[in-house]
Amino acid sequence: MIYVFTGNGKGKTTAAIGTGIRAVGAGLKVLMVQFMKVKELSSEYNILSKIENFRIESFGRKGFYLPKEEIEKRPELEKKGFKPFSDIDFRLAQEGIEFVKNCVFREKYDLYILDEICVALHYRLADNDTLRKLLLENKDKADFILTGRYCPDWVIQIADLVTQMKEIKHPFHRGIPAKKGIDF
Repeated sequence: MIYVFTGNGKGKTTAAIGTGIRAVGAGLKVLMVQFMKVKELSSEYNILSKIENFRIESFGRKGFYLPKEEIEKRPELEKKGFKPFSDIDFRLAQEGIEFVKNCVFREKYDLYILDEICVALHYRLADNDTLRKLLLENKDKADFILTGRYCPDWVIQIADLVTQMKEIKHPFHRGIPAKKGIDF
């Protein structure tokens, strides 16, 4: 089946990890592929890398990146450290998709968590058609969890479960930075 955790609220990756841990507890093998992230910079990696049958890989680079046009429209983003996408970001996303495809082809895992894939699709770092084909051809062989804001409509249409996290209030808007161990 295909599960989606999307929306602008906190908890998408956390929900996916919780489901992954439950799957390992039931004897399943889990692969979590992070898009637009560096696994060693996320605190969850420190523990997930020690759990047998829970593999985590990342295809991103250190920092925060957005399309150049978006940063130009909102100069405050540059002051917060955002940088424009480059060819590296597109290459990393494509490598991530290929990595998942190869693992699915070899039937290595029971659950695939594609963390932040919705954001990568939204910004066209990852190819929508390639992912659509991968999901539709393999959703009967394995389970997939897709996370991230901006989930494309086509993903919602083919998903079996969609949960939207809704932000009500967030300390970021008051200038409070993310907390290590809680937010990353």
